[in-house]
Amino acid sequence: MSQGLIVVLVSLVGIGVAAQAAMNAQLGTALQAPIGGALWNFTLGTIVLGLLLLLGIFNRPAPSGLLSAPWWAYLGGILGAIFVTTTILAVPRVGTAVTLASIICGQLIGAVLIDTFGWLGVKPIPLDPWRVAGVGMLIAGVVLVQHE
Repeated sequence: MSQGLIVVLVSLVGIGVAAQAAMNAQLGTALQAPIGGALWNFTLGTIVLGLLLLLGIFNRPAPSGLLSAPWWAYLGGILGAIFVTTTILAVPRVGTAVTLASIICGQLIGAVLIDTFGWLGVKPIPLDPWRVAGVGMLIAGVVLVQHE
């Protein structure tokens, strides 16, 4: 699969994330409990993932892999719960665009740091002026998107 196609597919997933944030916010508001909205989100997600495994759409997990992963690899689910709950709280207050622009900005800053220093087992990619400019532009984008 070409890099361009991957970028397009990931961008489409990003559109889904925007919709997910708005949907989860509505559910959290209706339930009058952000944690309830997040729990529903993860419950349905778990059911879908279980069905995909049962249908053999993806490889089944190797149980031996559970013991070979570093301890910090198990913390992603906690970060996912924080992410979903935060969007449920933020979207009704600042809107979907500001919430996701801020998230994307934070993601890029975190990704650049991870790449630059080779954290979490990734191959280091040197920091260069282009990456710094890209982060700066995203920060400017957050400022512009929240301007009233």
